[in-house]
This record gives sequence, structure tokens and C-alpha cells, in this order.
Amino acid sequence: MAAEAPQIHTRDLILDAAEALFAKRGYQSTTIKDVAAKVGVQGPALYKHFASKRALFEEVLQRLFSPFTALVTEENDPAGSQLDIMQLHITNPNISRIVAHATLSGGEDLALLVERWYRPFFSRTRAEMAAGTPGFTPASVMAFHSMLLGYLTLAPLHKAIFDTDPLTPNALGELLKLQEQLAGAVS
Repeated sequence: MAAEAPQIHTRDLILDAAEALFAKRGYQSTTIKDVAAKVGVQGPALYKHFASKRALFEEVLQRLFSPFTALVTEENDPAGSQLDIMQLHITNPNISRIVAHATLSGGEDLALLVERWYRPFFSRTRAEMAAGTPGFTPASVMAFHSMLLGYLTLAPLHKAIFDTDPLTPNALGELLKLQEQLAGAVS
């Protein structure tokens, strides 16, 4: 007897569609009607699963950022954590795109990311900075974070310019090596 394929639930289809649209257009430019059309249902059907567009956005963020929260709450070695964080970003470039849209639009979208996800995520790093740990300065942490998000967000542009995929394992290995070299230079 053949194994049955796992059933994909409407709620998951809605989350997938919303994530893709929020990454492509941003929260402000995505409507419930857009998400419903991508799923193939009527707009009001989404309200059976989510109370509002904001609730849908928050659940998309929960799904995207929970793995990062799990990494920083575990006691991992910093080099391994950096590699794991990079891998999470690489496996889902929508994270960088949603962060870019929220950052550019500001307001509630940015406040939500900062308060619920980024401030807790960077709490250990902020403690290291407060303790005076070498290499942990606001500028260095911001530069490394920007390097990773910018690299991933601009990957399609760079692929077109340089005729090479910046997301191959070799290219990402080079990025990690560069980050390690820069970290050594600032500490």
C-alpha cells in the first residue's frame, strides 16, 4: 500500500501565499484579496483562519522568526550559531525581503519586528556589548547584520550583474569566511 501524501491545510496555504506576497510587496501593499486570490479562495474565507490582515502578518513572522529564537535560546558555540543563522536566512530569503519592506515602511511594521523579534534576538549580543566584549560594538554588529541581509536581499541583482549565483554553497562559504576575517579585524 502506497503512503499517502501529507494533506496541506488551507491555513498553511494562506500562510505560504501571504509570506510570498509580503516578501514581494510588503505588508502595506498586500491586501487580503491578494492573498485569497493566490490561494484560490474568496477574501472572506481567510477570516475563518485569521482575525485580520495584521494577525496573518504576525503569524507569518512567527513562523519565519521562531527558528532564530530557538537558536539564541540554546547554548551554542558562537561560530556554529552564526553558520546556523546564515543557513536559516539562506533557506528562506523571504525573511530578508520582509525585513527590508518593514524597515523601509517604518511605523507599526518596523515596531513589531523590533519589539517582538529583533530586540530579543539581539539580547545576548547587547549583553556582550554592555560587558565590553572585544569586537562587540554597535557598529560592528550592525555591519555584520546588514552584510548578511543585504547580501541575500540583493542576490537576484548580483546574479544578473555577475552571471553567477551568489547563493551557491561556495559563494556562501566565501561570505562566511569574509565575515570571520572581518570579525577578527574588529576584535
